[in-house]
Amino acid sequence: MPRLDANRLAASLTHSAFVRRIVVLPTTGSTNDDARRLASEGAPEGTVVLSEHQSEGRGRLGRSWDSPERTGLYLSVLLRPTEPPGNIGHYPIAAAVAVCTACRAFSGGRAVLKWPNDVLAEGGKLAGVLSELRHGASGAELVLGIGVNVNQTEEDFEASLRGSATSLRILRCGVTVDREALATSLIEALATAIGLLRAGAWPEVAEQFLRYASQATGRRVRLAAGGEGLTDGLDASGALRVATASGIVLVHASESVALIEE
Repeated sequence: MPRLDANRLAASLTHSAFVRRIVVLPTTGSTNDDARRLASEGAPEGTVVLSEHQSEGRGRLGRSWDSPERTGLYLSVLLRPTEPPGNIGHYPIAAAVAVCTACRAFSGGRAVLKWPNDVLAEGGKLAGVLSELRHGASGAELVLGIGVNVNQTEEDFEASLRGSATSLRILRCGVTVDREALATSLIEALATAIGLLRAGAWPEVAEQFLRYASQATGRRVRLAAGGEGLTDGLDASGALRVATASGIVLVHASESVALIEE
């Protein structure tokens, strides 16, 4: 597979005021860690770190992210949000919308969202987002880590993932995807979603999330803390609303729910 090239990516994104710096690494532990290190060194918002391979890629809830060399898309984006703390939860939702939008464009519209930011297609996991927030000397630093299974075949996945993970190549019946074209599409979609947030259009972002995540409305789920209820969309902070017998429970992006099949 062709290697990613920072100069080509920068050229394809010249019209985007959002992207300020692009770094492509041959291998790394985690692009999120690299983005956080660059943030501590004063890197600007809109710094994008990509790597051909991750040895310590991670997902939500401490899970690892399988990152075989030159087959997937592994990137992290540095943001420096200035919104009130209660609105920071909008960003993982916006990132999920952006990743799903890009994946739909390359999969014939088959990608959907599972709360909070897993991208699925035909029952298999296609992509995911890991958001990590910390407060540095210059304010909030939010890193959005994104992993997309792009050109993996079934044999490229670890044995434990076969049958539960998929890739754009598998969905396209063996036709490979230009990873730079996908990266450009994804970053542009992310810039659009973040632009909407910062223009005060959270309801529009939330509406798009709910279009992709049908399970986030009217589906019975089991809560991690116990009990169950019906999903009832998103609240103003970006949390998932679950209507239970004792009232509305808010499930934040760091938490999961389990769908109860009916």
